[in-house]
Amino acid sequence: MADDDLPGPNDCRSGSLFAGYISEDEYARQRGVSVRTCQRDRALRKSPPYCVLGKQVFYRIESVRAWLLQKERSFKQPQSRRGQP
Repeated sequence: MADDDLPGPNDCRSGSLFAGYISEDEYARQRGVSVRTCQRDRALRKSPPYCVLGKQVFYRIESVRAWLLQKERSFKQPQSRRGQP
């Protein structure tokens, strides 16, 4: 099997070792930020969980979604001030 035939990190075929993961480049692209911003966020511990394999960084898609849900903000409706001028 040649190296060209190995499944890559973005190959989602069933049985792929990297199914359910995205690369750092893809994560940055989907966020609309640079790879350097993602690296800085990891250094500041402001990123979703990640895996490092050699020099490559991968994010598990479900972990990124859970992290986004934790970052979700809601705004409370202001209470009406009945009887106050």
